[in-house]
Amino acid sequence: MSFFLHRERKTLKYAGFAAILLSLGLVDRVDAQSGRRGPKPSPSRSPLPTTLPSEELDTKPAPLLPHGGLNQKAHLLIGRKITKRHLQSEDAIFASFVNRLKAYPNVGGASIGDVNRQDAVIQARRETESFVVLLSFEIDSFQNGTIIQNSPDLQIEYQILAPRTGKKLTQGKVYFQSIGGGRMRKSEWPGGTPIRITAEAAGVEAADHVHDWLRLNELRKKRPIK
Repeated sequence: MSFFLHRERKTLKYAGFAAILLSLGLVDRVDAQSGRRGPKPSPSRSPLPTTLPSEELDTKPAPLLPHGGLNQKAHLLIGRKITKRHLQSEDAIFASFVNRLKAYPNVGGASIGDVNRQDAVIQARRETESFVVLLSFEIDSFQNGTIIQNSPDLQIEYQILAPRTGKKLTQGKVYFQSIGGGRMRKSEWPGGTPIRITAEAAGVEAADHVHDWLRLNELRKKRPIK
């Protein structure tokens, strides 16, 4: 008798436990059907950007300069001699020339405006330390034995004049060959006069030659006197 009583109590115990589980499941189902939802987890905040907006960044590329620079500061007074037609490319070449020189370490420059060669010599004689650099433009209308009417092409000549004396220390020439111009001038690369098809490149070419001379001049001064 006690065996059956113990078994009956155990059965009732399991039945009660099952009823509790069943009731919990029904409660969850009723909540789901009624449209009630538990509180949603708050979305995590995304971290603030660590980079500045693109409009606040200086995206201008740094100028690519050849290896080597001046150890001592050099100051240049830069003038130009324009053509009678005064092409727009002359202004672009001159601006590129000045900016390139000023981008070099230990090179300072100031423009003295439009001058002829005699004015540049007089200016150089007044100076005690500054070199005078003259950039002269000429219409390149005679190419490969042919005269080009209204040629947009230019010959650019640079000269460096010594302070105190006005003596010409060096000179060189660069050709600017406009795209869509007349006959294409034949290049004598690598030993001939450089030819460039953009105004900016022509100005950079002339400026690099001027800087090369400044470096050589500085090396000459360092050589011991025998």
